Amino acid sequence: MTSLRGKAVLRANTKTRDLCARTLAQRKLPVGNRLGSGDFDPTSNKIKVMTMKVSKGLEFPVVALPGVGHMPAAGEDEKEAARVFYVAATRATQQLVMGLGGNGEFGERLNKR
Repeated sequence: MTSLRGKAVLRANTKTRDLCARTLAQRKLPVGNRLGSGDFDPTSNKIKVMTMKVSKGLEFPVVALPGVGHMPAAGEDEKEAARVFYVAATRATQQLVMGLGGNGEFGERLNKR
């Protein structure tokens, strides 16, 4: 199996983070679901799954941001969502993969470029 050490999936909130971690685990992929600062091992050979906010200060060669097309969520402040998105997007040091499907403002703007 290829090394999963430098791969992370970042989600906007804890609900979608947990859903993502469960889905990856169902597909028999090793997952490290970061629930808090004490349960993070950067050297583990697992896909790191965490919220965008919790990822601040960390870096990964490969970062996936599924669900960007749904941002900002209904009722969410657009400026705050943009700030959190920026934090998440800048965690990637080599490759950034974004899921742009959805009806959010970010997806619409990014799809136009």
